[in-house]
Amino acid sequence: MSWEQVKTNIEYKQRETKNLAKQIEADKSIVMTNPEMAKYLLSLIQFEDNDIVLEPCKGDGAFYNNFPDNVQKRYCEIDEDLDFLEYQHQVDYCISNPPFVPRKLFWEFNKKAMEITKKKIYWLINMSSLNVFTPKRLEEMSLLGWYINSFHIVADKRWFGRYTFVEISREDKGIMNWLQKVF
Repeated sequence: MSWEQVKTNIEYKQRETKNLAKQIEADKSIVMTNPEMAKYLLSLIQFEDNDIVLEPCKGDGAFYNNFPDNVQKRYCEIDEDLDFLEYQHQVDYCISNPPFVPRKLFWEFNKKAMEITKKKIYWLINMSSLNVFTPKRLEEMSLLGWYINSFHIVADKRWFGRYTFVEISREDKGIMNWLQKVF
């Protein structure tokens, strides 16, 4: 690829980012999860009666409002002064479309979820956010007994690119392998 092609690609991505920022400024609901998508994704999970399910970033409640009736619902929402990173209770499931920019914040959310969750963690994230799961961090997760076990790809016409519903659990199904060595 020539320098001119690289420059053109960078300029295109910058325009797309600026356009998305303008769209979000005009309508914040654009970043909120579609309730029908949330309902569909939740249908993939086998909850047990009285499971404690936490939505760390409630927003408009797309996930929270669609949690099944047989579970105990909990939520955090920074706009309501309920900061997930300060949450101190154990839960069975942690399910959210978390902030994934900056990436460091998303990693902090993942660490917090691993600390308080007993069964499974589900994140709806854009594909580029998978870069948070570096070999070093995957190793850190495995030492804590947490493993990425599935990816369910979805799309929302309002969002740029594809998104994945990532399942993280205590069972190592061997679908993720990593190498610490840098070449």
